[in-house]
Amino acid sequence: SSGINAEWPLRPGCGLGIDRHLFCLYVISKYLGEDSPFLQEVLSQPWKLSTSQTPYGQGTHTDVRKYPNRISAGGGFGPVADDGYGVSYIIVGEDIIFFHVSCNNSYPNTNSRKFASDLQDALQDIKCLFS
Repeated sequence: SSGINAEWPLRPGCGLGIDRHLFCLYVISKYLGEDSPFLQEVLSQPWKLSTSQTPYGQGTHTDVRKYPNRISAGGGFGPVADDGYGVSYIIVGEDIIFFHVSCNNSYPNTNSRKFASDLQDALQDIKCLFS
């Protein structure tokens, strides 16, 4: 039992987790004894995009404006579907976001470089909306 309990917090970081919001809805539905067609549908589908935020612990240790070369991009994890993507991100300070994008190179329809480039273009578009 203790081995399983120790393993659960590590699973999302390895791309083996489940979206925490959906998990909470699932737990509540079970507690209330309610069947949810929405949750049954969503939880039975393969996840093509798996995302997670890398915890940010640098804020109290490093002044990122004064020492930008000491910023760590954090870690990442792999996709949970063979033809999907794993994307982790970390928000550092007020104006820095790091992304780790991964996919299986053996799958012909995935390309992490193109995904990252498209993500960067989308973020530039959002920046333009607010400029």
